[in-house]
Amino acid sequence: MSRLNDRDDGSILVVGAGIVGASIASYLARAGHQVAVLEGDSAAAGVTGNSFAWVGLAKSACAAFSDRLRRSAADEFGRLERELSEPFGLRRGGAITWEETEVATREFVDAHRALGHPIELLRGEDVLDREPGLCEAPTVAAYAPDDVGVDPVALTRALLRNAEDHGATVRYGQPVLSLLQEGGRVCGVVTPHGPVYGSTIVLAAGTAIPELAASAGVVVEVDASPCCLIRCSTPYPLVRGVLSTPEFEVRQLDDTTLIAAEDVPVGFGGNVRELAEPTLRALRRLLVGGDQVELIDAVVVDRPIPRGGRPLLGYAKGVPGLYLAAAHPAIILSGAIGLHVARDLA
Repeated sequence: MSRLNDRDDGSILVVGAGIVGASIASYLARAGHQVAVLEGDSAAAGVTGNSFAWVGLAKSACAAFSDRLRRSAADEFGRLERELSEPFGLRRGGAITWEETEVATREFVDAHRALGHPIELLRGEDVLDREPGLCEAPTVAAYAPDDVGVDPVALTRALLRNAEDHGATVRYGQPVLSLLQEGGRVCGVVTPHGPVYGSTIVLAAGTAIPELAASAGVVVEVDASPCCLIRCSTPYPLVRGVLSTPEFEVRQLDDTTLIAAEDVPVGFGGNVRELAEPTLRALRRLLVGGDQVELIDAVVVDRPIPRGGRPLLGYAKGVPGLYLAAAHPAIILSGAIGLHVARDLA
């Protein structure tokens, strides 16, 4: 894309510079495509930048792995990790999780082990050996040794720079207002600065996808599911890996920042600090050094959840030139998404 308002120069336009758009741009550029990314704000400015960014088995039900993309996610994320030249806040240490009851925890482990997933059942004393920052432990817990956490903003920026290293163009401050069509084909987008044309338009704009697609007469069912990310300061690392308990889900983003994820209840009144308080109290009670945890901020963002729960990746039916890309959990799936789209557009 040499100048705004130029006619189609063969570029694939990727709308959105969150984790999905960044991964797609990286894989497409590495595959030799001309790629231009259009972003209205900055890299990972939306839900991506406020993601818990737990990569691995997480607390996913085994049913999630019936999807081919999810089954390939770990291997493709490992390949992505090897190919990116700059660090993106990768923190190893595995994930320790437990449910409300010992029976439920054992069932969770048994179901994943039946699929061949690397997961173990730990006794309480073993939990404390691996996470000495816990004041108390359950009778048993699940341990996924290969699970990691990443910095979602750093990962997104690393992918975008990788795309640029392979010839892609990334334009910030370029919000896309609607799609352009000619002869029934989507051929570009409208921005406040004028039209931008491309050979294929990839919508990777999260919860904005339905409205943008509607401008070309395409109905897309992507729901906005609110979640809360809580950031706290710590004097030093209080946990080694990911901890997911009935009371909280936490990990260190870096050595002095702890992040926690919470669901947003139905009827939430809008006071985000109020939403964070129960988690903050639990952290102070259950972590060694927890009395030094201080709230930095809490943010509620909308996760894009394709209707039906499976990733939405493919050309819009009956509308040439338009490709749709939405998925959850997008950080886990990022490598697999990029590879899938690059193959689709080959």
